[in-house]
Amino acid sequence: MSANTPWTIFQKIGFRFFFIYTLLFTSPFPLNIFDFLSNIINKIDEFIWLNLVPYIGENILNVFIDSSGSYRFTGSGDTTYNYVQIFCYFLIAVLGTLIWSLIDRNRKNYVKLLRILVVFLAYFLIFSMFSYGFYKIIPLQFPVPSLGRLVQSYGDSSPMGIAWTFMGASKAYTMFSGFAEVLAGLLLIFRRTRTLGGLVCFGVMMNIFAMNMCYDIPVKLFSFHLLLFALFVFMQDWKRIFAVFFTKAATIPRSFPQYFKKRSFNIIATILKVYIVSWFFYVCISQAMSANESYGPNAPKPYMHGIYDITHIEKNKDTIPLLITDDTLWKRFIIQRESYIYAYQMNGDRVNFKLEFDTIQKSMYMKKRSDSTDTYDFTYTLKDSILTLKGTHLNDTILIKAKQFDLKKFKLINRGFHWINETPYNR
Repeated sequence: MSANTPWTIFQKIGFRFFFIYTLLFTSPFPLNIFDFLSNIINKIDEFIWLNLVPYIGENILNVFIDSSGSYRFTGSGDTTYNYVQIFCYFLIAVLGTLIWSLIDRNRKNYVKLLRILVVFLAYFLIFSMFSYGFYKIIPLQFPVPSLGRLVQSYGDSSPMGIAWTFMGASKAYTMFSGFAEVLAGLLLIFRRTRTLGGLVCFGVMMNIFAMNMCYDIPVKLFSFHLLLFALFVFMQDWKRIFAVFFTKAATIPRSFPQYFKKRSFNIIATILKVYIVSWFFYVCISQAMSANESYGPNAPKPYMHGIYDITHIEKNKDTIPLLITDDTLWKRFIIQRESYIYAYQMNGDRVNFKLEFDTIQKSMYMKKRSDSTDTYDFTYTLKDSILTLKGTHLNDTILIKAKQFDLKKFKLINRGFHWINETPYNR
């Protein structure tokens, strides 16, 4: 688009709104990815929105949001807070567009500012694609199905739980999804491949957005905006692409002029670009590797990790019949995470306990997370996959015997991959 081509009033107003809204949504990027700036930038960002969002929610939308500053990240990006925040972006963008239109109403176009916005959004997408991509290449976002998931029935799974199990069950497919995201990010780095990068990113994000919508995964708002930004980057070249596929008009190779007239400025810009992209790689890969060591596939498994099916219970030296109708009894317990144990009752309900091991004294202390007075104090022995627990619960003596389940018996684990299938193995 020529710098001398006049824009219509609707193009100028639309660009002003989109520019302001985009900066609001992406803030405080990219300042928050640099360690020496992230703390203070994030605190300023939180201070602004933790005061503004509850005020707008209560006074305009009649929605109560805790204004004490106790809002915390829950893993969901689709909270009431997030939706009200999007509404705040919209209001500020409308007001900003009105003021901008009054002050700058005689400007012919925003071609230069558009180029800057495209570059900015490309870098925002690059970082987002790298972040999510490397967390799939190293299977962190979708880990292998947990022990609790393996014993859970399909009917008791949430749609999101099914999606996480589906992705985590195949490391190869998860890595393929990650490579697709990283590829989109790589293509967005260079101007000559940026249009293709926008198209690849749009395709990747379309699949992710559809998955979020169809499986009720609470990243709908963020994935929709990434989808929108990818389309925006791709559509900068829509006329040429339309001409190639749908008309007989000749198209000439696109030129890529330098951003600045002075050669020194362009050298500085190139150095800055290399630094920023390298930093993106470093941050995303180092975070993924660190997470891999702390809770990913390379993280050490907790002591006595496994599923234990209860075969015998004694209370005050009386044998308790293991009746499936007795909801007070446990049928199994799982040690999946460090310092936690999950006991499953006969009706399938899960009870969470904090767990402390003393491997020298061979003792384990369990405290119910929802009731700190509900405790178990056991000594244990584990021999030939048989776990024996002896101890006390409140004023009662307890003896429990449980057999460690062989995880290789799960079809989700032992089925593997087959080039040849004479019949579908759909179980």
